[in-house]
Amino acid sequence: MNKKRAIAVACTSLLVGSSLSLTNFAAADEHQAATAPAVEKTHSTSADDSSTLEREATDAWREGKLETIYLFNRHLNNFTIDPEVMGNTVVLTGKVESDIDKELAEQLALGVEGISDVTNRLTVVPSEEARAGKKDGERSFSDKVEDATLTAEVKTKLLANTETGGLSIHVDTVARTVTLTGEVGSSAEKDLAEAIAKQVDGVVDVNNKLKIES
Repeated sequence: MNKKRAIAVACTSLLVGSSLSLTNFAAADEHQAATAPAVEKTHSTSADDSSTLEREATDAWREGKLETIYLFNRHLNNFTIDPEVMGNTVVLTGKVESDIDKELAEQLALGVEGISDVTNRLTVVPSEEARAGKKDGERSFSDKVEDATLTAEVKTKLLANTETGGLSIHVDTVARTVTLTGEVGSSAEKDLAEAIAKQVDGVVDVNNKLKIES
């Protein structure tokens, strides 16, 4: 091989080598460009899923807390109120007995931490209308809970008052009307027991059947 031929072969080898190197670099760049978005997309999807789960858990916690508040409020029937929480907003649907109850449900919702807006779609159904749809003597679970609560409160107040014989006075409540039975020592004690029962928040009437000991 003459000198000119050797130089030509060497130059060709260099050119081929350079071409292969450039091709390898280009292929690596293409691979990196193809895989990088996929990795980034995977991380982005994972973060989005985590954020969604966290948001749903927060909404469920606030909704559960509001359900509990309605359950223990004597003026509201949580079985007829359906709260749906979406972020810092709650949508109230269902039925209440008065405009006051509707406003109360809204204010209680605003009292839950994290809730700043309420869409109040509660429908007001007057208690007379609600009772008209029931059979005679039929009472809802919430009515029974309310009556039992009033009975306990009246009984507690009678026992706490030293001027009344709480242990000898029987208390029964139906539809927020309290009936007192048993025996007391005087007409003054009878009147006092009635007055105490009437002062309990939620009692609409007192049927005083207490007898005076002879």
